[in-house]
Amino acid sequence: MNSNKDNNSKILLNEELISYGLSFEDSRELLEFLGKKLEKKGIVKDSFTKAIIKRESNYPTGLQSGNIGIALPHTDAEHVNKAAISVTILDSPVKFIGMGTEDTQIDVSIIFLLAIKDPKDQISLLQNLMDLLQREEIMEKMQKSSDKKEILKLLKNEIL
Repeated sequence: MNSNKDNNSKILLNEELISYGLSFEDSRELLEFLGKKLEKKGIVKDSFTKAIIKRESNYPTGLQSGNIGIALPHTDAEHVNKAAISVTILDSPVKFIGMGTEDTQIDVSIIFLLAIKDPKDQISLLQNLMDLLQREEIMEKMQKSSDKKEILKLLKNEIL
């Protein structure tokens, strides 16, 4: 589908980085949980969580894909030890501010937390993710799935 996929083969995405059935009070609590999870695995530095929360407040990443709200939080490579994608599917959505807006709220239920080590990989990964987000049938399948293997297969086929 995309020639940029080759560049993304060094980005870690596995079942350990996929979560579903979780609930959080707000996007900050969610980002703290996800950041600490990546930190415990040694994927990101201890500065990552604070940096991702700060970046999300300055450059919101909420997007609407059909009926599904999605967020793509990420931050600078200096906070990352190893490139990875963490995917979280929530039981009940949390509000994120819409990308390119200051106050438009989006009820987000799928989060792609990006830990990018090499900035040039970020562009192709984001392009592949944006292509994926426009495919509502795949996003709906992901949202309804409670099978990490199925979610992983869908993602690897589409973005890596």
